[in-house]
Amino acid sequence: MDEKTDTALPWKTRLGLWLAVPLLRVIVRLLLASCRIRHVAGDADLQRLIDEDRAFLPCCWHQRLSVSVGYLLRAKDRGLRPGFLVSPSRDGELVARVVDGMGATIIRGSATRTGARAMRDLYGVMKTGVSPIIHPDGPHGPAFEAKPGTLMLAQMTRAALLPMAFSADRYWQIGSWDRLMIPKPFARVVITIGEPLTVNRGDAIERAAETLGARLDLLTAEADRQIGTTPRPPRAPVSDRAGD
Repeated sequence: MDEKTDTALPWKTRLGLWLAVPLLRVIVRLLLASCRIRHVAGDADLQRLIDEDRAFLPCCWHQRLSVSVGYLLRAKDRGLRPGFLVSPSRDGELVARVVDGMGATIIRGSATRTGARAMRDLYGVMKTGVSPIIHPDGPHGPAFEAKPGTLMLAQMTRAALLPMAFSADRYWQIGSWDRLMIPKPFARVVITIGEPLTVNRGDAIERAAETLGARLDLLTAEADRQIGTTPRPPRAPVSDRAGD
């Protein structure tokens, strides 16, 4: 982690991170290692993109990040160079240190607060061969709705988008806007990976976002069907709940 960033934090925050990060890395590694992956559909598409030796954009809904990221981190042994965009907030600092210690390249930025700079940083890191893991409905939703930034990045870099999802038979769902899924220890897991999607020059971004969203929805539903589970849906946006 950047020494300048570290010294800018209050000493209590630095102490908390120093104590929490190693423990969280162990917990995350043990949790992911305990998952029993029953089936991976479409792994050949992932391997083909890795073999092409150029950056691409693995993407999943924010709700399905945990195992998707874990599976991609394991793919480092197969030649993938994963990256992860992390918010510059204090919570983001914790996530950055945990994921950085697991072998991902960390890009600090926020799609809402530092969008243009984050896009520049993502573009720059992709030129070095890093494939950033993207959640196109993040960081605050609406859930299961692909925002245009991901598609614009794919169009600018000419990088393929690789949609994916996972589901588990036993899991927690935290009370976040998307009801993020975290598998319980020794859960059975199914991973679904779709065909790569490219966004060419001149393609309509809105139409490409609809296509990506539809593919992610299908992969998510198929993973749930294969494992036989029905997770709670994400929370409705505030505007939708106002009249309840």
